[in-house]
Amino acid sequence: MNIKLREKILTILLLLISVGALTIQPAQEISLSPIGGDKLDTLFNAISYLILFFFILSYWKGFLYVMTRSPLQFVLLALVIFSLLWSEDLRSGLTYAKGLIRIYLLAIYLAMRYSLREQMRLIAWALGIAASLSMLFSALMPGYIHQAPELAGMWSGIYGHKNELGYMMAWSAGVFLHLALSSNRYRWLMWTLCGISISLIILSRSTTSLTILLTMLLLLPFYRFFKKTNYKLQFIMINLALMLLISFSILLMNNVEALVGASGKDLTFNGRSDLWEAVIYKVWERPLLGYGYYGFWTSPAASNLRATYEWASNAHNGFLELLLELGFLGFLIFAAGFIRFFVMALTRIVSVAKKPEDYWPMQMLIIIVIVNFSEARLLTPSWNWLMYVTTYLSLTLDYQRNHQTKPDGLALMTIATNFSNQEVNKNENFTS
Repeated sequence: MNIKLREKILTILLLLISVGALTIQPAQEISLSPIGGDKLDTLFNAISYLILFFFILSYWKGFLYVMTRSPLQFVLLALVIFSLLWSEDLRSGLTYAKGLIRIYLLAIYLAMRYSLREQMRLIAWALGIAASLSMLFSALMPGYIHQAPELAGMWSGIYGHKNELGYMMAWSAGVFLHLALSSNRYRWLMWTLCGISISLIILSRSTTSLTILLTMLLLLPFYRFFKKTNYKLQFIMINLALMLLISFSILLMNNVEALVGASGKDLTFNGRSDLWEAVIYKVWERPLLGYGYYGFWTSPAASNLRATYEWASNAHNGFLELLLELGFLGFLIFAAGFIRFFVMALTRIVSVAKKPEDYWPMQMLIIIVIVNFSEARLLTPSWNWLMYVTTYLSLTLDYQRNHQTKPDGLALMTIATNFSNQEVNKNENFTS
C-alpha cells in the first residue's frame, strides 16, 4: 500500500501526542501541569481531532468497513456512551468518553492503513522519542526525578510519575526488543533504544514494569519452539504450560511472604487487596450495568471507600474497574473480545509468524494483563487501550482476509485494500 510521506508524518504526530511525548511533565510533587501549561495539552488534543477529521474525510468508506468487521469493539464503545445516562458524574464521563472515541477512531485508521509490522515501526518512532526525552530530562534536570520522601530518587521521566514512566518503557523495551531480533536494518539503533528503555525501567524502580519485561523475555523461546512443533505437540505443550503455571502458582503461594518482603511490598499489595474486597462488594450492589462510565468514584456509593482508602481514585485493577462501571454486561462484551484477541494472536504465532515481531500481539496481551492487575487501565483514554484496540482490529482484518471464502466477501476485502488509493486520488485537490 502506497502511503504518502505527509500522511506518515501526520500519523507519527498523532502517536507522539498519544504516547505523551509532546506534553512533558515534571515530577508530580513539583507540578501537575506539563511544560507550557494545560493550554498546551488542549492545543495538542485539538490538533489530534483535526488530523483525525482529515483522515475520516479522506477514507470514510474504510472507517465504515472496519467498524462493521469488528462489532464487539463498537458495541463496547456504544455501551460506554449509553452508560452515561445513569452515571452520576456526567461531566467526567463525557470528557473521558470523548478521549475513548478519539482512540477508537485512531485505532481504526491505523488498522486500516498499516499492517501490524508497519504499525510497530511507527510506534517505535513515538516510543523512541519518548524514551530519549525521558532519559535526557531526568539526567540533566532534577525536576524530573522524584523528591517526595516515599519516592525519593526514583525517575519519572517526562510522565510525572515513576509508574507511568515504567509502564511506557515496558512498551518501549518490548517493541525495540522484537524489532532488534527481527530486522538487520538499524539493529544497533534498536538495541540502543531497548537498552535506554530497560535502564529507565530500572531507574524508575517500577516492579510491575520489570515483571512485564522479564515475562516477555522468558516467553520468546517458548513461542519459537511452539511454532516448530506439530499440532499434537502444541496441544501437549499448552497443557504442560498450564501444569507448570499451576505448579508455579502453588510454589509462589507457599513462599509469597518471603517474596513480597524482598520486593519491599506487603501481602496486601500496598493495601490494594483490601480495596479489591470492598470494590467487589460494591460490584454486587449493581451487577448488571454498573455505575456508569467514570460514575462510581465521585458518587455517594463510593464515599465510604474514599474515606477509608484516601489514596484510591480507582479500583487499582482494570478488570474490577470495568465491572464497577459497566457491570457484568460490559465485562462479558470485553471478555468475548479479549478471548477473540487471544485466539487470533495464537493463530498468528502458529500459522503466520516468521520473525519475533510476529509474536508481538501475544506479548501485548501479556503487558495489558499484568498492568491491569494493579492499575485500572482498561477502557481509559490511554496508550494501553489504544494498542489493544488497534491490534485487535488489525488481527481481525488479517484473519478475515486469510479466511474469507464467499465471493461477495472477497470483493469487500478487495475494496478494503484498494479504497485508500482511490480516495487519495479523489481528494487530491483537497489535500494539496
